[in-house]
Amino acid sequence: MVGDILRREREKQGLTIANVEKGTSIRGLYIEHIERGNVAELPGMVYAKGFVRNYAKFLGLNAENLVQQFAEENGSVSAPSAPELETPAPTRRISLSNVGDESLSKISIGSSSASYAGIFGKLAVGIIVLAALVGGGAAVLSAINSPARETAAPPPVKTEQPAPASAAAEADASDATRAAANVDGVRVSVTLAERCWTEVSVDGKSVFEGIIERGKTETWQGKESVVVRAGNAGALDVTFNGKKLGKFGDNGEVVERRFTKTTKDLKDTLPTEASAHAEKSTAGSDKPAKPAKGAANTQ
Repeated sequence: MVGDILRREREKQGLTIANVEKGTSIRGLYIEHIERGNVAELPGMVYAKGFVRNYAKFLGLNAENLVQQFAEENGSVSAPSAPELETPAPTRRISLSNVGDESLSKISIGSSSASYAGIFGKLAVGIIVLAALVGGGAAVLSAINSPARETAAPPPVKTEQPAPASAAAEADASDATRAAANVDGVRVSVTLAERCWTEVSVDGKSVFEGIIERGKTETWQGKESVVVRAGNAGALDVTFNGKKLGKFGDNGEVVERRFTKTTKDLKDTLPTEASAHAEKSTAGSDKPAKPAKGAANTQ
């Protein structure tokens, strides 16, 4: 049994369940259920297979073979997966970590219209500033060439100098408004406070399953929806279409959230009863089971 293989290897390496929990971000209660073969006490086969894969990798075992065996033991066929091949998403961003302004540390190439709007806005500000400088220079030359009796009159340009600053503020505000209005589709970013197992589907297609390391930020974009499942919801900070929504959930909690074009807050992302029932009917043997209450961690 897969649970016996994992337990024997853990004991052989002199590790406790607490050591494995710290190294994999899998709750000790779930590790204990995996080793005892209590699959019904795990939060569903999808999560269970992810836990087995990460546990096996942590121990240095053949993760894919053990996941396949685990699926066969529990009446589920495990489709081969290679989450490492699904992580080229960061290549779609340009990192400018050496630039002093932290606001420019990451630039996404996904929205060209927003970039054009920013360029044109800054160009307009430059033209306004240049015009003000030219006007001010002309007024100074005029004052020098005029008779002494006329120099007492204050140059009219002095009352117009604050204009470029207000124009720049208006242009920056206009740029921010255009950038928010030009968000196309559904874009979800997560930043990890600690390493966590995560599964992501974009427009109904699974695009990622595996561990995201602490401190990393991952972004997914779809036309209609992005669904994110996390084994430790408290480890994720979520940003949706440029708006920070906060923590994905509570620490140690397994949570699934669905982001769509109509999403305004995290409370809008939890699956409705109808969609949850439809997902359970198509999941087959992967139907989630509630975690056991009152079980204690063992070493």
